Amino acid sequence: MAKNKEKLAFGIYKDGLKVKIAQLSLCNGIVSVQSLEETMLSSALFRQEVEDKDEAVLPLEQQEDEIKLSELSEIEDEDFSLPEISEFESSDKFDGSEKEDMLPGLRDLQNFLQQFPLERGKISFNANDEQISYFQFDSSYGTNNLHKRLLKEFFSKDEIKANNYSFDYILNPDKSGFAFVHTGKFRLFHALRDVNLILSKERYFYNHIDTNEVALINLVNHNYDFTEDEYSLLLYIGFDYKVGIVLRNGIQIKTFPIIVPDSDEVSMRETLYSKVLLEQDISNIHITKNIILAGDSTTDEDLEYFRSAAQEGDKIARIDLGRLGIQEGMEDKITPEKIAQYAIPIELAWKTLEPKNKNFSSTNLLPNRVIENQKYFKIAWHGFLVLAAIFYFAFSGTIKNLELKQDIVDYQKKNYQVERELTKNRELISRLNEIKAKLNVLKANMAKVDMLTGNRNQWNHILDVYSKSLNKNRLSWFSDISSNDKGFTVDGYTTNRRAVIAFSKLFPESRITNVSKRETQDLTIWKFNIYSNYPDPESWKSIATEETESMKPAQQEEANIEKIDEKPETEVITEAPEEITGKYHLILSLYFSGDINSAFDQFREFVKSYPQHKMAYNAKYFIGECLYLMNRYTEAREVLETVHKLNGSKSPDALIMLGNCSERENNLKLAIQYWNTLIEKYPDNDLSKAAQYKIDKTKGK
Repeated sequence: MAKNKEKLAFGIYKDGLKVKIAQLSLCNGIVSVQSLEETMLSSALFRQEVEDKDEAVLPLEQQEDEIKLSELSEIEDEDFSLPEISEFESSDKFDGSEKEDMLPGLRDLQNFLQQFPLERGKISFNANDEQISYFQFDSSYGTNNLHKRLLKEFFSKDEIKANNYSFDYILNPDKSGFAFVHTGKFRLFHALRDVNLILSKERYFYNHIDTNEVALINLVNHNYDFTEDEYSLLLYIGFDYKVGIVLRNGIQIKTFPIIVPDSDEVSMRETLYSKVLLEQDISNIHITKNIILAGDSTTDEDLEYFRSAAQEGDKIARIDLGRLGIQEGMEDKITPEKIAQYAIPIELAWKTLEPKNKNFSSTNLLPNRVIENQKYFKIAWHGFLVLAAIFYFAFSGTIKNLELKQDIVDYQKKNYQVERELTKNRELISRLNEIKAKLNVLKANMAKVDMLTGNRNQWNHILDVYSKSLNKNRLSWFSDISSNDKGFTVDGYTTNRRAVIAFSKLFPESRITNVSKRETQDLTIWKFNIYSNYPDPESWKSIATEETESMKPAQQEEANIEKIDEKPETEVITEAPEEITGKYHLILSLYFSGDINSAFDQFREFVKSYPQHKMAYNAKYFIGECLYLMNRYTEAREVLETVHKLNGSKSPDALIMLGNCSERENNLKLAIQYWNTLIEKYPDNDLSKAAQYKIDKTKGK
């Protein structure tokens, strides 16, 4: 009997600057791994990513002095929009000369892809996790008009009109599920289309795009059979993407991001397991009974550590893809450890080869127009004659262009090694720029000292400015002015809180060091301290204009006076309550996706914009959690103390996190005090059990 024709599939996975490719084949009903390779890109794939990372690295006045090499200059690339993805006709006009200025990262990807016969199979990608928003729903939510309902909660009307998103969801047997929305461009897909016609004369076939989370859940459901109601925890530790996924009966229960600040292996393992135990305490679920490891940290040493730290009865193992074959002769190279490291790209290719496998979800974020344009079609016999004529005349016109493209590819191969050496020097250049920036600041400070020592009229100018400002802000007065070599401090009082903002704008680099409120005979008086640098004599002529602008209402900057012991003024909320709630859930989704810094900024903006909204209290709590994850424990305690004192629904959570902050600061006595307070005030709360566990564990040290 003749053998079935071999089918190939490629799973391409991007994790930060690391790119992994899994090449799988299907022959005689058996799926086998043929090749697993990875590379590290020297830069982002597109200019927009570079600008996002490099924005505001140096002040504008120092950018001209930055050390630069012409070879390291940023290279322009066209912006990407979803409607253009499926217009493959635009790719026909691609000319290698138009991409001579491509970024180094895109050129690295091009050179890396040359070792794979991508034109012979189908290609699938992972979506950038930072561009994914998740939404879990239960059976009561329903799936009727799910698309429209989620769009209304996640996006504005302008974003929906722009059609710059892709949407899909997974429905569980109990009618619950979780949906996910991808916004912005598919960077990896767009990059491969850019280099397609350079690497091959044939267009590649793109099968699907899945999120990392969906790919990992598919692998567990296809390769494991857990008993009913048995929990399992999948820990994926990659280059940038690190996450824990809790499953029960093949259904996702919870996903939590993992932040690992330490780079050494020992500290990373300790942090990982501590995070798992913390999640188990908080959720009160035995998630450590079955732990499956995948990603880069799946060595024998990793397994040995986790097993030594595990509790009795817990099972910890590297992910086992027993239903996947390995190409003959590759058993020594493609080890179980390497298969675990390539879990996501393997799943992407595996799902491509077995699209009807019920263990693999049918989700696909690839735009519908791309899918439709790749479908096969039939034409009549005279259509073939027309196509033959077109190909004949097009061949004579394009053969020269193909030769030029081949010359460009050969030239790029020769320069590939040189460029790799060049990228190694970037870190050194960055450090030199930092040193040069510090020298520029030092020179500027010295120039200010020279200017101040040679100018005898500066105090006359300072007192004149303060006199005019006090005249405009009645019922305000100064009690003391003191100075040093670099600047001066003003102590004063006012009955108008906004006058403090006006005084702080009179001189350069002023900052409010303290503001306190006093009540005297039914009159509120604000005491303040402002520190300012000495003014530049050349700017005295423009002081009048700057002072006028500083007298304008400064409602947006009142939030900078952090020492005022007063609740924010009531704000008029012009947006609908459901729209504000949607914004809160969007920020919460960003937090659970692992982007802690962005979530922190947006939670603060939410509290500032909607202080009276019912979700502002919860947002304040998550600000404390973000500060804790950013290792800013003192600031976290200040925020969490405020949340606890309000005696709201988050008070128990705030108490256990206050104990965690104190523990991180090695103040175990204070940590135990916080946890005891939680047990005494909220004995029936589930977190009380976690607090007691932490007390026993701390006392046992």
